Amino acid sequence: CSAALLDSACVLNWVRQGAPGPRTITSGQGTGKEETQDVVLYKGGKLTVKQVTSLDSRSSILHFQYQLNNQLSWSMRSVLSGHSLFVGIPDGELLKGTKEGLTSVLEFAEEKLKINHIFVLFVKRRPDAFLLTRTFFCLGFELVKPDHLLASMAGDLRLMVYTIQQIHSSEE
Repeated sequence: CSAALLDSACVLNWVRQGAPGPRTITSGQGTGKEETQDVVLYKGGKLTVKQVTSLDSRSSILHFQYQLNNQLSWSMRSVLSGHSLFVGIPDGELLKGTKEGLTSVLEFAEEKLKINHIFVLFVKRRPDAFLLTRTFFCLGFELVKPDHLLASMAGDLRLMVYTIQQIHSSEE
């Protein structure tokens, strides 16, 4: 359990230092060098998921790209650590396609990743914090209880969680 908390503390630091959250990119942006270093984990419909790098044996950075149309895509990075996915939402206005892209990420995580929780983190004092909180409530997220150890480490970050109910067909 302490290893998971240590991982979480590292992830919270990553978010505070400006984790690249959702952004919209037009075709032609990015470098070919970045693309060749990524490992494609999934490609289906409008969603592509790549592992950008491994942080350690339990954690890695995932890059999600959601194609809005032929010229425009939505993109974000997150940390997959243990049985949780951590998504940092940067300051600033939510970009076009963010809700649609996040919904696609949630569906992917629920169906393909072997995780129990998806955490979103954003600065509490941002001007649209109420709207952002309400949006994530609509997507099925809940506020992490203030007495939870992870919440006590979050400090100035609002921490919300989406719990994935795993269905096990048989015990091994």
